[in-house]
Order: sequence, then C-alpha cells, then structure tokens
Amino acid sequence: MAEPLAGRAAGGAADAWFRRYAPRPDASARIVCFGPAGGAPAFYRDWARAVPDDVEVLSVVLPGRERRLAEPALTDMDRLADNAAAALLTVLDRPTVLFGHSMGASVAFEVTRRLEASGGRRPAALVVSGRPSPRRLLERPSPVADYDDDQIVAYLRGLGGTPDELLDDPEARELILPPCRADFQVIGRYAPGFHPRITTPLLVVLGDQDASVPVWDAARWGEVATRLNGIHVLPGGHFYLVPERTAVIDHVLRSLRETGAPADVPSAAVQPADLPRGTDPHEGTARHAGRSDSGKEREAVTFAPAYHERRISLTGDALSTAAALSETSAEAYVLYENRGVVGWAEGEFGTVVVRSGGTTLRLGDADPVEFPADRGVLHALDQALAAVQVEGWRAYGWAAFELSYPLHGLPAAPGDTPLAHLVVPRCEVRIEDGGALLRVLAPEDLDTLEQRVRSAAALGGAVGSTQRVTADVEHHDADVYRASVAAAVEEIRAGHLTKVILSRVVPVTSPIDMPATYLEGRRGNDPARSFLLRLGGWETAGFSPEIVARVTGEDGHVVAQPLAGTRALEGDLEADRGRRAELYRDEKEVFEHAVSVRLVAEELGEVCTRESVAVDDFMSIKERGSVQHLASRLSGSLAPGKTAWEAFGALFPAVTASGIPKAEGCELIRRAERRPRGLYSGAVLTVDADGTVDAALVLRSVYRHEGRTWMRAGAGIVAHSTPERELEETREKMRSVSRFLVPAAETEAKPLASAPDEQSAAFAR
Repeated sequence: MAEPLAGRAAGGAADAWFRRYAPRPDASARIVCFGPAGGAPAFYRDWARAVPDDVEVLSVVLPGRERRLAEPALTDMDRLADNAAAALLTVLDRPTVLFGHSMGASVAFEVTRRLEASGGRRPAALVVSGRPSPRRLLERPSPVADYDDDQIVAYLRGLGGTPDELLDDPEARELILPPCRADFQVIGRYAPGFHPRITTPLLVVLGDQDASVPVWDAARWGEVATRLNGIHVLPGGHFYLVPERTAVIDHVLRSLRETGAPADVPSAAVQPADLPRGTDPHEGTARHAGRSDSGKEREAVTFAPAYHERRISLTGDALSTAAALSETSAEAYVLYENRGVVGWAEGEFGTVVVRSGGTTLRLGDADPVEFPADRGVLHALDQALAAVQVEGWRAYGWAAFELSYPLHGLPAAPGDTPLAHLVVPRCEVRIEDGGALLRVLAPEDLDTLEQRVRSAAALGGAVGSTQRVTADVEHHDADVYRASVAAAVEEIRAGHLTKVILSRVVPVTSPIDMPATYLEGRRGNDPARSFLLRLGGWETAGFSPEIVARVTGEDGHVVAQPLAGTRALEGDLEADRGRRAELYRDEKEVFEHAVSVRLVAEELGEVCTRESVAVDDFMSIKERGSVQHLASRLSGSLAPGKTAWEAFGALFPAVTASGIPKAEGCELIRRAERRPRGLYSGAVLTVDADGTVDAALVLRSVYRHEGRTWMRAGAGIVAHSTPERELEETREKMRSVSRFLVPAAETEAKPLASAPDEQSAAFAR
C-alpha cells in the first residue's frame, strides 16, 4: 500500500498528489513520474522496485483519479501544471528527476518551467518520453479535445497501450473514459508559449516506431532548453517504455547521476505554494515573460532554418567549377564526385562528430547534444543524424580507419580522436547535366553563391602550373615495408589470419596546391568516386578505385564493389594487355580476390535477406589510373529492421583495405604500422535525409594534417605473397597520385627543411 506524503499544496493536499509503491523515506534521491493521458499511477508501479535502494519513485495522482475520484478533474494545462508544481515543492528536498511520458512529458516540462520561474527548489533533471517537441505541438495541434467516446477508444487502440479486451468491455470503458476525456481536453487545448528556455538538464527518450513522435523532431526539444543532454531512441512504438523499461530507467538514473545538482536552490522569490488562493500564478513572475526581473533579455525559442534553392544553367566543366570553388573557399568544404555528378558543400551549419564513447551533434547556435554509444558507435551516429531537422539535408564528411576498432571489438585508439566527422553545410552546390542546384540556409546568400559558381565555371579549369612536386615513391621506407610484409606472411602461414593489407607512407616535403592537384589527378584517373575536402583538421584529394558501400534509402538496396588483385597500367596497349592476362593466371592474385568476394558476400548476408545477396559481376577488370584491378560487384536488399548504417558497419573497413578476418587484420595493421591510419583506408561519404549512404574507400589520395603532407598505399598480403612484389604494388598505386602533385603558388617545388621525411613518415605510418 502506498504511503502518503506530508504537506499541503494549492488544489488539494500534497499527499494526495503522489503514490509511493515502495516507500523509502531515507532515499538520497527521487524520481517523480507523470503518466500518459488517461493513465493511472500504477503505470509506474514496477519502476518502484526496479531502481536502486537509495532512490524512491513517486507516481503522480491527478485529480479525478484513484483516491482523488471525488475531486473535479483538471482540464487546463496551466491549472494542472500550477497545482502540480506547488505539490512538488514538498518532495524536492533531495535531488529529484521528473519523468513524463506522452501527455505526462508536457506536464513535467510545464511544471519545470514554473519551478524555475519561482526561483526556489527545482528538479535536478527532466526526462521527457514519447512526446513531440513544443514547436511540433504548435505546428500540428492535436484534435483530441473534440473527440467523442468512440473516437477516444479508436485513438487508444491506435496507440496500443490499452488492451483491446478492456476497450471492448462496456463496464471497463466507463472507468477508462472519464480520465481520458479530461486529459484529452488538456492535450487538445495545450499551446506551448514562447518562454525563456529552461536551464534544468533535459533528456529526450522515444520509440523508433512511434508514428506520433518523429525521431527527427526530438532535437527540437533543444529549442526550449539550454542543456539538452541527450536523445535516446529505443525499439518500439508509443508505449516502447513498457518492454524497454530497464533501458529507460537506466537513462533516467544516469540523468540523475550526471547532473550533480543540489535539490534546493535558496531564493527569496515567491513560490507557487505561497500564492493566495485565486491569484493568477502568471502575474508578477517571469514565467511567461520575455525578460527576467532585471530587465535583461533572456534567451528565447528559435526555429531551425530550411534550405532555399535555385537552379541555374552551367556551361563550365563540373569538376573544374567545384575545384575552383574549393580553391577560393575560406571555410570547411567537401567536394564529392560520383562518375561526373558533383556535390560541393561549404560551411558547417551542423556537425556530427563520432568518438568511441558517443556522437556529438551541433546545429547552428544550439547547445551540443550527446548520443552515447551504449548500443554502438554507428547507432549513436544514426540517432544524431535522425535528429537533424532540416528538410532534405545532405551531410558530407569522412570516417577514419580507426572507426573499425569499436566495430570489431578492438581497444580504442589512444586519446579521444574523432572517428568520423560529418557536416550539414550552410551552402551546397549540386552539378549535373549542364546545370547546378544552389542550396543555402540564408536566402540572401543565393545571389552571392550564384555569382561565385558562375565565376568558378568561367575559369575553365586551368591549373596555372605545369610543374610537379616529386616524392620518393621508389625507395622511401622500402626496407621497412619488405620486412613488414615478410613478418605478415609468417603470421598468415601460421594460421592467424588469411589476408592483411599493410601500407607504406611516402612523405611529400614540398607544399602542394590541393585543389589543383585534385583537378589534375582526376583528369588522369578514372575513379569510382573522387573527393577533395578540408574538414575536421584534414585535407585530402583522392581518386577512389572502389566504394565501401552504397545503400539506397528508398528501397534499401546495398551495393559493394571489392577490388583485389593488381597490375600496372602504363599506357602501352600490348604490355598492359599482357599484364591483364597475367592477373587472371596469377594464383596469388586470384586467391586474394576470391576470398575477398566471399567475405563481402558473408557480410551482406548479415544485413540483407539471404535470397537477395548476389554477385552481379565477378572478377572483371577495372582500370584505375596507373593500375588495373580484378573487380567484382555484389548487392543485396536490406532485411526488415536493418538500417543503412548497419550495412555500412558490416562492410567497414573494406576487406580490400583491412584483412580477413577483419578483427585479426585490423589488429595486425595496428601492430605493424605503429601509427593511426586516419583517413587512409577509411571513407569519404555523403548521407541523405532519406537514409541513402554513399561511401567511397579512401585510397589513391594525398593527405595533409597538422602541417604534414604524405601519400600512402598498401598491398594485399596472403600466404603466397613476396615482399618485393607487394612493395612494387604500392609503387604502382602511388603513381596514380604522385604524377599529379601541383606545387603551391609562388614555390619552385623545393623541399621543406622543416618537414623531413622521417617526421612525416613517423606521423603518418
């Protein structure tokens, strides 16, 4: 039996407002739970015994329910929140988290506003569950206030929280409907106002299949709170928190632990309980004002922008236009090309940064939102992107090779280095078929962007220099690489793994012009994807021979294109034809390719329906700049419940840049290469709001980071490998880039004395 609380509050005795199903008077903290529309306090009965012994759970009892059946139900949010806030003052004598689900989330939020405005005791944290943001409630007001009984019953059936047998029983319906009618009046007439943002730490939790609460809307709770501490998306519909009770309680307890806030904030301000009965609680307080008592302007709700678009005709070359835009940009940018279709993004309206512990989302001037990686780093990334509320967004960015460590159970790389960095741009240009689509967040920027694009197109793609920077592709670190290959072959023959890709670094010790190098290199290569970027501390220009994965959001179609098996491509038709025939005959190259294809098929089988996995093209030849490869194409359809990020995670890192098995390959790479790879053998990618992911494997590239520039290439090592042949393969691959290194302006391609080979190699190796 619940134990009553002492004290009085406006609208009735305070003890009437709470149920304690497991009384713990000596508890050091409390959770106060507000239920959904029509819900009884018993909705949270099981919570009381599921929390630690030093935490007490209180379930809110509204007028007209249970022992308060004789009291008139409250049908107005202001009266309900005012009286609930007054009652709560009696239990805020220790750190307390307010938790509300569905309608209860709005009530708990409004109660928090009132407690903060009073200047007295306030909750340590607020957790809202299964409820659209205040802005969405304004955009799409609920019609439920006008529902008749049949409509209420149909609505409850749709939510799935009330058993059908109760809704079908006339006597049970007579008990269920009265509190629902009152609560539907509260919901239907509730219009959140434009108030100062709450400062209480706020956590948002919701179900991924809840049709009434879109996942992308969750981040907009940050518009009404200065501290949005996280968004957690759990499996299930509107009443996801019933089967996911343990996970929800864990998030609530974590919210309580992380705040460290005192339960009592001393103040001489008037509190709701002190107001005379009948006094309008909105008068004389800052609760609904835009200014504080001092007259200083307080932070108000802001609204997310939308892209403004303009299509223009474009006669210039798409690649040279985008390269010229990059050359003149003073901001972060990403150029991403897919077989002639070019996307160019500039500026960082939003950033998504992935680390081993979780993902951070920043949008505009809003406070950052953290998504813990307790269900995996890519799940946290998926949650963060789902919270980007800009309609039709496309994110551009990169994923480092070290993202593979948490995916394959390896210890995290030292430090807190980002594993991926994506940007939602301030402006974007998409160039295709003689035209360009311009997209900006500020409409006044459209004219400026159009002028920039037309000026870039008029440049005609001239690089302006026929000189080239040289790099020691032939000999640098050759002996070290031969030794690494020999050691890897011994491990493979000992049965520790089947294949591994070890890489070799060649420093570029003269300054180069990255956009010009990209343009010249793209003209001399025929890549699957190409890219040029300056983002997150990295600069790179690359000509990717293959993709890690492409997942189409519309139909869940997944494609992978592994390349394994390499010979030089030098432009001598007869000699190149002979090397192509040699590829097909070489036991080592054919074996390396076959085992790679087999693993990709197995990885697709983990996320796709088994019957859909197919090898669409097996062991054809693809020409990629200075080399030719054995190439295959595999595809599949995502299985129900699987996401694009799960497909990306199954295929990352690419088998052609890591090893077989992947965990053992990545572990050997870390030991043999001694330093992080960073972007090399990671991915440059675009992600669309519809779930489409296009990820290029980062090979055949030149890199700049922390003042050093280098190239890097690897070779697939199997039991039949020889050190000299694998060394030669790295040379063949690096020539796809080394032939096109354009010196920076006003230099004579002289070596930099401040960047000796050993320093660059030590950093990048």
